[in-house]
Amino acid sequence: MKIGEVARLSGLSTRTIDYYTNCGLLAFKRSEVNYRLYPGTVLQTLDRIQVLKNQRMTIPEIHRTLNTASLPETTELIEDVIDEFNCLQTKIIRLEEQLKDAPVHVKVQSSKILESKMVDLGTCVSNNSNYSLLFTSHAGKVPIYQDI
Repeated sequence: MKIGEVARLSGLSTRTIDYYTNCGLLAFKRSEVNYRLYPGTVLQTLDRIQVLKNQRMTIPEIHRTLNTASLPETTELIEDVIDEFNCLQTKIIRLEEQLKDAPVHVKVQSSKILESKMVDLGTCVSNNSNYSLLFTSHAGKVPIYQDI
């Protein structure tokens, strides 16, 4: 897709996309008439760049992170972690169903246990910027019991 379409779909200016391209953050190929053509994954890459910028990463740090995450063994590991998150989400939903009619003290106790583990996970993730991208993009998808 051409830079104008990328700009329209992403909400970014063509100047910003051009800047990211010149910094080596966005891959492209040249058309026969010398247009830059971006791959279909460019919008996901731009989303990742925005998340990393929000974490106050510099352009060189973003470049390293984007390149590191493209290693096959890293991709496989990330997929494993995402599978674990999905599994945990399913288990938490099942637990919520089981606790729906439980006494309040059981709900409070269960919630405190889950909350402490989520805080531990959040601390682990926040101490490593490579994990924080993954966590921030999936943390909102993991429900915790809140109707106490």
